[in-house]
Amino acid sequence: MAASVDGYIATADGGLDWLEPYDGSDFGYDRLMAEVEVVVVGRTTFDLIAGFPAWPYPGKRVVVLTHRPLLSPPAGVECHAGDVAALTERLRRQCSADIFIDGGAQTVRAFLDADLIDHLDLFTIPILLGQGIPRFLPSRRRTSLRLADSETMAQGVVRSTYLRP
Repeated sequence: MAASVDGYIATADGGLDWLEPYDGSDFGYDRLMAEVEVVVVGRTTFDLIAGFPAWPYPGKRVVVLTHRPLLSPPAGVECHAGDVAALTERLRRQCSADIFIDGGAQTVRAFLDADLIDHLDLFTIPILLGQGIPRFLPSRRRTSLRLADSETMAQGVVRSTYLRP
């Protein structure tokens, strides 16, 4: 999950144009996708990436958390309208590789609150947006993490890898 130094994953209107200067840099995305079998996204994230010039998950199974039907989704895309714990249990039975949660903040919060995320890669982009959509939505649940690795990458991006103890 990429966020500004002040903790925003998008501008207040959902914009990601501030990430454009980092397009083309290798932050390990291709390596991650090689290890992932299923990608889970929220509806807002799906609507955003569906408008990209190229579908970012060719050949991957994608589960969209939504109660609304999808119009002409790409191949391999399915909907899930129920509990994230039930979805995770079903996917773990069906999959032999990793499940990647690709946001947004509401989706990540749902999985964190259900204690279903065991690995977080947080990318801090060297920009202050001042306002926007926060990396993590508020919660009453406290989640302890252990820093497993931290790395300064191209263009001053910092990747911090956290694991659940």
